[in-house]
Amino acid sequence: MMPQEEDLTSSKKFNYVRRNIEEVEREEEGKTVTIYEYEEAKILKDDWGIYIDLTQAQADIDYLNMITEDL
Repeated sequence: MMPQEEDLTSSKKFNYVRRNIEEVEREEEGKTVTIYEYEEAKILKDDWGIYIDLTQAQADIDYLNMITEDL
């Protein structure tokens, strides 16, 4: 099963953020198996609010850069 980009429930201590999720097929014991490879960040649940604030701030900066590019 393809992993979610954000996993907020599988751990009591951490939230996981995944990106660059790629489906890969491998041969194991004569059978083709589908697995997923990805980059993953592990963030303490206590720090999740800070992470959300930072990602929103980055999105705001990216948007302002986009609309002011041609000025």
